[in-house]
Amino acid sequence: MSLPKQDVLSRRRKEMLDDIAMIMGGRIAEEIVSQDISTGAAMDIQQGTKIARAMVCEYGMSDKLGMVQYGDHDEYVFLGREMGRSKVYSEDTAREIDAEIKRIIDEQYKIAKDLITTNIEKLELIAKSLLEHETLEGAQVEEIVRTGKFTPPTPPPSQIDPLHGAPAGTPLPEPPAKPAPPKLPGLGNPAPAPV
Repeated sequence: MSLPKQDVLSRRRKEMLDDIAMIMGGRIAEEIVSQDISTGAAMDIQQGTKIARAMVCEYGMSDKLGMVQYGDHDEYVFLGREMGRSKVYSEDTAREIDAEIKRIIDEQYKIAKDLITTNIEKLELIAKSLLEHETLEGAQVEEIVRTGKFTPPTPPPSQIDPLHGAPAGTPLPEPPAKPAPPKLPGLGNPAPAPV
């Protein structure tokens, strides 16, 4: 989950490209680890496509298509059972828009795949840490990415046994065995201690 560190008033082109690469990461990791893909990345693909389309059609961030807004979001037309946006550009322009969106997504996919392949050991460590701890803080993931090591989190105070200082649910050590009573000189062996 990524959250903005402050209010976002405008977005830069490089930042949006990085977001697309990040969004593709889950699909790529799945493909590398399981040698297959699933429907789990559907929302990621949708979100990445939405960002790339906005870059091309709304923000003028495509060198090929230039600083032109393609389409008017207020112009809806009724098409049978669905509402659709009316096109205010030609079929040739529509093909160019689609090709540019695909180019942006493909380039960011390749960047993300190269990053994940290069850092596969860190991916495996993140996966193992998640299996063991269920959730990771941003700082913990950052530590793994920076150093390749993971420091397990300390349990919250509510989970620490106040009498023994160990995490709640941790088996307590066995108490030490009672020493045998000393032998007194001249009295023979003492009777065994009751158990």
